[in-house]
Amino acid sequence: MNVGAEAEPTQIRLVCVGDDAVPTGSHVRKWMETKPLEDIEIDIQFDVKLASALEILENGDTDLLAISASSWYTCKGASDTMVAAVLPRRDENHILVAEDRLDYLDYKSIILVENRLQRRQLRRYRPDFRVLDPVAFADMIGRELPSDTGLELQSWMEDLRATKIITGYVSERHLFDTANIDCRRHMLMTDSRENSARFLPSPLNGLTLLISRDGFPISLSEKIGDVESFTAWECEQIILDRINLDVHDRVGMIVRHRQIPSLLNQAEEEKDLLRSTSLLDSEGEIVDTASMVEILIEIVGKTGERTLLLEKLVQKDDVATHARLLVSEWEELLDVVTIEHAEDIRLGPARPAFLDL
Repeated sequence: MNVGAEAEPTQIRLVCVGDDAVPTGSHVRKWMETKPLEDIEIDIQFDVKLASALEILENGDTDLLAISASSWYTCKGASDTMVAAVLPRRDENHILVAEDRLDYLDYKSIILVENRLQRRQLRRYRPDFRVLDPVAFADMIGRELPSDTGLELQSWMEDLRATKIITGYVSERHLFDTANIDCRRHMLMTDSRENSARFLPSPLNGLTLLISRDGFPISLSEKIGDVESFTAWECEQIILDRINLDVHDRVGMIVRHRQIPSLLNQAEEEKDLLRSTSLLDSEGEIVDTASMVEILIEIVGKTGERTLLLEKLVQKDDVATHARLLVSEWEELLDVVTIEHAEDIRLGPARPAFLDL
């Protein structure tokens, strides 16, 4: 594709980074099913390693590189490239693979969870569960753990579940679909109508970026990209850059656009008078009909008993500035809840911090 040409191209070349262990290929295929550009042919190459994909992009042999947002964030990008667009967010929440929903599983069920955030969220939801890291469980039962995560680890845990050694395990939707497992799956939802529990996803989960060389046509980026997902990428990376790297694996986060009617319905369901009044004027009319951006960030203590959750609803204009201000507030709150209390003549004897990370 000649990005310097005035006329838009009739063909886009795209390479997807990663194999079946990552969701990129699945997200691109689902995106293609929506026919994002009916007048432009998209030629796609799957299962390309990152180093090879960057070389192909640098040499001009492809126009776009599709990669998961977490992978791009980890490798800190590449010179002379830009995030041209972000695909619609998909499957950002993890799933529980088990015969029944969380509420109906047996007392002290054994659940294997690789991710520290989901382990703590499950302990918060059901303190009776034995929520374990697969590595720790393998040591307990004397079984060898697969050297690779992803599909191999899921197959190992599925064998334990099928033989009733464990009750269930937490995985990701694309791995479950790829393995074609014959078992029920249950989404760990960000919002649940059945109860007030929230399972905020890991930062950047479900986001797939389209990377280009500098100078990719803006008009084409706007056609192929999703505005809400781009907002999520922009804000979540800003927040991650500014919080301590040591707590990244136990922080839940999501940034999303919210329509005012949806926010009012949620406020009514949750009996949230403060939110409902902030969106309505004295006559009960909606103050602003434009959609807003909701930012949720939480960190859960080791036992799941205590959580620090910060929730902000901001205007879409200059959302990046709002994200930076939110981080400042978050850091102040985190300092307060994680500081140990020394003995004080007025406040009493020494005691541990409110939140044990």
